[in-house]
Amino acid sequence: MRDFDRRKFLKTIGVSSLAIGMAPIIGSLKFSKADEIDWFQNINRVKDPPLSMTPKEKGHVPYVQLPGTVKAGEPFDLDIQIGHSLHPMTPTHYIQWIEIYLGIELVSRIELSPLCPQAKVTIPVSMSKSSTLRVMTRCNLHGIWESIKEVTV
Repeated sequence: MRDFDRRKFLKTIGVSSLAIGMAPIIGSLKFSKADEIDWFQNINRVKDPPLSMTPKEKGHVPYVQLPGTVKAGEPFDLDIQIGHSLHPMTPTHYIQWIEIYLGIELVSRIELSPLCPQAKVTIPVSMSKSSTLRVMTRCNLHGIWESIKEVTV
């Protein structure tokens, strides 16, 4: 006959009792539709024209500024700001990284932390031909966001 482990038995009974007792409380909680969105399921993009953006879109979409004219092989500054008004950089909600692509080529990846004061960067870029500029960013709570811009050389 095996020895009876009293401590293991009491722990099992306690956890089971707690789970059974909490079931009605957990089942009665109501979640809004916004809470049910899995932000990490896809790459998030602005769905409607910029005038009718949702608060999440306004707070997370990368805003890209570049000069009016771009010359082949000549460096220019690419200014990127995350969010219409800058995305917060707090220990619980922050931008983790920003990636810049020309076509499918990675130009730069900038790692950020909650200690970074702003979700804003300036990157020198040079292009030899017209291309699609993609800027992707990742929020620790709301997933990956992307902006696309056609750049003519």
